[in-house]
Amino acid sequence: MIGNWYRKTINKYTGRVWTVGFVRGGMQSVMESDNLQIDALPLLKDRMLADPFILDVNGKDILLLVEDMSYATNRGAISLLHINKSTMQLVSRKVLLELPTHMSFPAILRKDGRIYVYPESRQSGHLDMYEYHPDTESLTFVQTICDAEVWDSYITEAFGEPYLFTASHDDYILDIYKWDKEKDRFIPYQQILSEKANSRLGGAVFEYKGAHYYPAQDSTKVYGGALDIKRIDKVGNKFYVETVKHHKSMNSRFQVGLHTLNEYKGVIVVDVKGFIYGKLGAVLLWLDENRKKLKRKLKRKSCIQ
Repeated sequence: MIGNWYRKTINKYTGRVWTVGFVRGGMQSVMESDNLQIDALPLLKDRMLADPFILDVNGKDILLLVEDMSYATNRGAISLLHINKSTMQLVSRKVLLELPTHMSFPAILRKDGRIYVYPESRQSGHLDMYEYHPDTESLTFVQTICDAEVWDSYITEAFGEPYLFTASHDDYILDIYKWDKEKDRFIPYQQILSEKANSRLGGAVFEYKGAHYYPAQDSTKVYGGALDIKRIDKVGNKFYVETVKHHKSMNSRFQVGLHTLNEYKGVIVVDVKGFIYGKLGAVLLWLDENRKKLKRKLKRKSCIQ
């Protein structure tokens, strides 16, 4: 009885969740600083917010598309957030897309004056594209663009043709797909193996000082623990990637994880992970982990004797 109570209490007060944050100093800070200054939104009581992409930045608000995961259902939907630029506080939240399958990573494609969104829904076994309508703040289905079970994908035409950078096997392999006009789908093109679990995309492909990069999720210690910035080069028909930067969350309230990073119109948005109950959660986790270590040590000692 006491053991069950203890474990439930520890699990409750050491819970960790994601929220949205903004990086000070622009892309120069991301590429040249070793200590990102991140201002994070307060946690919501009934849900966590992750995988933010910037839909627009206007005179008053920052509009974000995010993975919106309710604690009640434990399933993600895609929501639109209005963030006040002056206060960096959440003004409103609107669910745009909710399916029976979990949804996340609402990547954005701007083309010919229109806005498209293709969120991850790998449980469905394929990748779908939707069009965003600013006047009604809504999404409508356009077509399936990839028949594979892909993770966290981003489309770029920075290398002359449409390529889809993603992961469809594990965090050690970057999967690159190329658009096939006849099949009207992205099809496999190249795989790049990494020496550690940091291949999965953590945001959009971006350009900085004439070169192209992408944020990569570093999950070597824990899922979404940090971000690596990887440079992408294409020589002939072959892509090459190289890690050039590593970032952890330095926000005192949310130091557990740094998962995604995206930039639009000079604003950089990230998601960061922290304890629901702040320092109390961190202290309780430390005490619990050390209790387990002491218990294992005493058990080994008794076995030796």
